[in-house]
Amino acid sequence: MTSHLSPLSPGSSEQVRSRLVEALKLDLVGPWPGHPLAEEMLPRRSRPSGWYLTGFLIPSGTAPEQARDVDEDDELDVAPDEAEVPGESVEEKKAAKRGYFPSSMGLSFLVAREATALAVTVTWGDYAPGEWTDDGGKVRAVWKRAAREARVELDLARVAAVPTVDVPVSGGLQLHLVVREISSDELAREIPAGTRSVSIFLVNRRPALREAADTAFAFQPELRVECGHPFVPRPDLRGARAADWDERVSDLHYADTPEYATGHGVSAEWEVVEGGCRVVRTAWIPSAEVEKTETSKVPGVELRMQVLGELSGKPGVEGALRPLAAQYRQWIEARGVELASLEGTRRETADQLLESARRAARRIDAGVDLLANDEDALDAFRVANRAVAAALRKRLGVQEPQWRVFQLAFLLLNLPGITEPTSPERDVVDLLFFPTGGGKTEAYLGLAAFTMVLRRLRNPGDEGRAGAGVSVIMRYTLRLLTLDQLGRAAGLICALELEREKSGMRYGSWPFEIGLWVGKAATPNQMGSKGDDRQDTARAKVRHFKRDPRSNPPPIPIESCPWCGTRFSENSYSLLPNDDQPTELRITCVNYECDFTRGRALPIVAVDEPIYRRLPAFLIATLDKFASLPWEGPSGMLLGGAARADRHGFYGPAQGGEGRMLLGPLSPPDLIIQDELHLISGPLGTMAGLYETAIDGLCTRTIAARAVRPKEVASTATVRRARDQIQALFARASTEVFPPPGPDRRDSFFARTVPASRVPARLYLGVAAQGRNPKVLMRKVWVPLMAAAERLYREAGGHQNRDNPADPLHDDPGLLQQSA
Repeated sequence: MTSHLSPLSPGSSEQVRSRLVEALKLDLVGPWPGHPLAEEMLPRRSRPSGWYLTGFLIPSGTAPEQARDVDEDDELDVAPDEAEVPGESVEEKKAAKRGYFPSSMGLSFLVAREATALAVTVTWGDYAPGEWTDDGGKVRAVWKRAAREARVELDLARVAAVPTVDVPVSGGLQLHLVVREISSDELAREIPAGTRSVSIFLVNRRPALREAADTAFAFQPELRVECGHPFVPRPDLRGARAADWDERVSDLHYADTPEYATGHGVSAEWEVVEGGCRVVRTAWIPSAEVEKTETSKVPGVELRMQVLGELSGKPGVEGALRPLAAQYRQWIEARGVELASLEGTRRETADQLLESARRAARRIDAGVDLLANDEDALDAFRVANRAVAAALRKRLGVQEPQWRVFQLAFLLLNLPGITEPTSPERDVVDLLFFPTGGGKTEAYLGLAAFTMVLRRLRNPGDEGRAGAGVSVIMRYTLRLLTLDQLGRAAGLICALELEREKSGMRYGSWPFEIGLWVGKAATPNQMGSKGDDRQDTARAKVRHFKRDPRSNPPPIPIESCPWCGTRFSENSYSLLPNDDQPTELRITCVNYECDFTRGRALPIVAVDEPIYRRLPAFLIATLDKFASLPWEGPSGMLLGGAARADRHGFYGPAQGGEGRMLLGPLSPPDLIIQDELHLISGPLGTMAGLYETAIDGLCTRTIAARAVRPKEVASTATVRRARDQIQALFARASTEVFPPPGPDRRDSFFARTVPASRVPARLYLGVAAQGRNPKVLMRKVWVPLMAAAERLYREAGGHQNRDNPADPLHDDPGLLQQSA
């Protein structure tokens, strides 16, 4: 009965989003003052406290057994074990303490010396049993809602004598007041003299009832506080005086967005009119907008990948790339002039941010210098650009692929650390920090392509095999994230392999390949053989798929060719050299016009046994897979050291005497990419850090009497205390965030925010449901979102409307941040 929406069909995705938010608030909390459903009726079979997820206050004297969610111990909608991805448990531990429904909520804010009184408006809803006769004359038992409102005038001078005020005609709701004058000398520069702190709490003092208990609850309560004088902004003392770097940056970046109130057991909102705030109120489902971030355009910098893939000589490099660092420096100096109005800690923080930007500019220049003076580096850069361009053309159909400015800058500033193993920048962890969907993947795939090609150019010996082995490891925390990125990375490797074949022996005789090392839940560990009676081997999975492709999953988690996009069929998979004793799973495209069909297989290795033998140049792995290193002897060769080889692959001590001796062991990986860094926390972070100690030691080699470790690159869209986390995980003392944030949060040179007036901002909602089972919370959030999205989709024309404004949110209503 609470799904009422405006009958007007939405005309834009932004309107659809507003309607989704309205539907969510109605289903989780209930109607608000002035809403058409303010006098709603609910079926008697459901208590209002069970109908609504949150937004109600129970009597403060309620017995503990009645003050909690009766479903708290229920295991609702638990997925069966077989539905999980093995190795990724969905189990959630119960809270150590029971949760109870709240009996109070409040607001705290600051008032000026001149303020003498406050006007507090309390609104809520009471539900009582009743009856309703439907159109057919049938009498139904219902809960009837009565909208309530009371206004209380508070004299701030009398609060000390009368700290408790009864809410009129409420049957036991009370306001509890606390007023304190702020006299600390330390705050003299932060707030005006005479400022007072005021806290107002709404407490349900109604008698608790055993029967029809919900009649004593106060539903949808809201406090609205008005003052004749503007409220005083609450200073963020935590940020201004914090030793924590992230707190200091936040204090600088959000100095122009003051906070006027904070909630207790509930969130707070406020209204700012003509630069002053005179109204604050509570909010059970608060919202916040985050402006869209757009990459910047820098004139004079060559961003076209195909053009960069054909650069020649120092003049060409200088003309195409040098303007990037030059214009970045100009931007930095202009920001420095703007800091004159800052002082104290904020000035120090802004200066440090600009110094980080200067370091980035120097590193970008160093990357350009390297390309201008090192022919191998320039060649690898050209091939990387051509390969990324070819992959994007195939995957997205882009005719003239271009880098975004931050992607090209990230590639350039990392070149010295990759090219010069003894460079101090080799030990710097570069954290690529950009919003989701901004292009982080292409940035580090370009760096990966450069790294793999340069390794081949720098190690041409052993008949073109000295540069083989795993060059780049890209690690993920979750298997599903790994599989999602496999298609993009595989397309890049396809492009590199075509480049290698065209070049003769220049980029080595061993093919560029990509390996998927994620465990038997997604890919087979073993090839298998006739008579082994195992169902998890590559042989068994291929045979099952060929026998019945509709009922059985493909042997590996790739559904279509990463090069041309043609869907794989049962004819795409072959077991070589024979079906009884296979040693290789060969994957080809069934599209005869594709480059990877018939005699040329796709360069994908997805079974553990061949991975250990072929040592693919690009290895995609999950963190948990590295736990097999002590138990699978051949797996150690992924980290370097293979000393023998034959036409089938490479071998180490665990493979006996197979193959012939190489002139020297293969080098360890040159680059490790850790994607989604923010997901490595808690116990997972502890385990990852322990394994990282062994991985780092196995990948370390000595060059010119110096220990050389792989270059570490990480990426994330949400990070906090990155330096501490990276130090704990990787034991790397130096971390550089790129792009470095500027003094103004809206502008980092490489990206700028777009005002919400021009492009709708992302919208984030918060839901706090004290005392609720987390599974109940998730179910009650998703159901109304999906139902409302479907209804709005149909209202706007459904499938018949090709430009249906509900389409982006219909497929995934959780994307509330997507407004268009």
